[in-house]
Amino acid sequence: MARIAILLNDRCHPKECQWECQAYCPPVRMGQECIIEGPIGKPIISETLCIGCGICVHKCPFDAIKILNTPQADEAEIVHRYGYNGFRLYRLPLPPTHGVTGLLGPNGTGKSTALRILAGSEVPNLGDYAKPPTWDAVRERFRGTALFSHFEKIRSGSLRAAIKPQYVDRLAEEAQSLREFVATGGGDATAALDDVGLGEEAARPVKELSGGQLQLAAIARTLATDADLYLFDEPSSYLDIVHRLHVARLLRRLGTTKSVFVVEHDLALLDYLADQAHLIYGEEAAFGVISHPLPMRSAINTYLTGYLRDENVRFRTEPVRFVAHPPKIAAQRNVLVRFPRLVKEYPTFRLTAGPGELTRGETVGIVGPNAMGKTTFVKLLAGAESPTEGSPPAGVTISYKPQYLKATNRQSLRERSVALQADPGFDAGLFDRELVPGLHLDSLLDVAMPDLSGGELQRAAVALALARPATLYLLDEPSAYLDADERMAMARLIRRQVERQAVCALVVDHDVYFLDLASDSLMVFLPDGEPTAAARAGRGEGPFAMREGMNRLLAEIDVTFRRDAETLRPRINREGSVLDREQRAAGEYYYEPAP
Repeated sequence: MARIAILLNDRCHPKECQWECQAYCPPVRMGQECIIEGPIGKPIISETLCIGCGICVHKCPFDAIKILNTPQADEAEIVHRYGYNGFRLYRLPLPPTHGVTGLLGPNGTGKSTALRILAGSEVPNLGDYAKPPTWDAVRERFRGTALFSHFEKIRSGSLRAAIKPQYVDRLAEEAQSLREFVATGGGDATAALDDVGLGEEAARPVKELSGGQLQLAAIARTLATDADLYLFDEPSSYLDIVHRLHVARLLRRLGTTKSVFVVEHDLALLDYLADQAHLIYGEEAAFGVISHPLPMRSAINTYLTGYLRDENVRFRTEPVRFVAHPPKIAAQRNVLVRFPRLVKEYPTFRLTAGPGELTRGETVGIVGPNAMGKTTFVKLLAGAESPTEGSPPAGVTISYKPQYLKATNRQSLRERSVALQADPGFDAGLFDRELVPGLHLDSLLDVAMPDLSGGELQRAAVALALARPATLYLLDEPSAYLDADERMAMARLIRRQVERQAVCALVVDHDVYFLDLASDSLMVFLPDGEPTAAARAGRGEGPFAMREGMNRLLAEIDVTFRRDAETLRPRINREGSVLDREQRAAGEYYYEPAP
């Protein structure tokens, strides 16, 4: 049994507390130096002297301490460590000569660190953070293992690696044109831009691109780089389902001759594009353990069930379950909100949506390619935009979580929730009792909102939206920036709250797993006629039953799904496979035809 003591430096504020961690520590009271002041004025916790009582964890006013008793962490397998009480990574994935390998696990468990080490941009310190080793010492440490030749290539400088960064929004600061930016990869920029569908945008400045276009630009630059190892960190962020599938096909094609690693939280996409995967389990910001490689189907099923049989490790208390068919039938519909036909016209775009009906306890997913008016439709209902034709439903109370989030003041989440209690009906009990633990916000309550990461801010915004009293909840891309675990937890929570309160919700998202868990029915947004150089048009229809809605969407984007026999999760069929042909012939793009 290994004991790990973690101090989250960004949360520790020793000048604003009474050093409760040290004052209440039993070993310290007995005269032992279990917690002492470090060289930068913050506590250092001795893992040898710590008895694992957890008192310091509960007494710390900033939730800055984690004490973990774990049998999974073998100190002989440590690869990298960030300081004495810092995060540590155990094991590394194995780079094959070719093919696509996935890395799957929660945020904060070392996936990006593993990619940097494999790319040679960060030297693993093997746990010795005080005197980091050289690449020669690292090579010797892995002698006799499959990683030896990989580190030998890094040491000799013969390994060429190309990495697609996780946070592409930072690229918006680039002053270059898109073609110039992609050309920095050293290859054919024009061909790479054509591959990702940005050929017509080549002359545009990078700083003018949307989030999805920035993602495609980063992918294009990586593809334009001549390398032996390609590393893609979350390539689906900001992309709709059409572009996600297109990028997946590009990476699969690249993997026929090159070694490709992909970190991805869209499980359906990862299942489709990767040949095998390493699971990463552990504790956020504390430690991560990388499993041995598993075939892709087994990897995702193991991730969902939470039990790694080969290592006898359970990392999830309850398995994630899917259902084979939509759970509600039309006879049970109890209409709560009716919205009329709405039209919104812009100089180069026209949206037509509705009419439709929303029922009590129903969560409606909104699906379709980008730039088809999904966010515009939600804004029309929320009153953030005025329709050109039609009127939003009257007498309907709205709670709206917008697509793009920005913290405008230094309030903490706790302070924000207290301020909102002045609004009539704000359910503070629901917020504290179910939403905070359900979205794992306990440790973030006293952190200033601007200091939260993208995923943390997303979870906080969804919690605040669901705690407001409303007839209709509008949630625009609530799964953005979340890892797979957080997405599934949020999907279940949204659906549970909507059913319990007998209200309705509209949820815009591109993650098929998320929509499958959260939705009872679907609204589908598709092109309305053929686009021209001067204008485009989108049409939103529904809600439809899940079967009909998914068939409409998937027929448009030309892909079929099946259900996994073990977990009932959706899986993308390979083009031209027997099941793919059978489902197309039967018109069943999402649910397999009955035998």
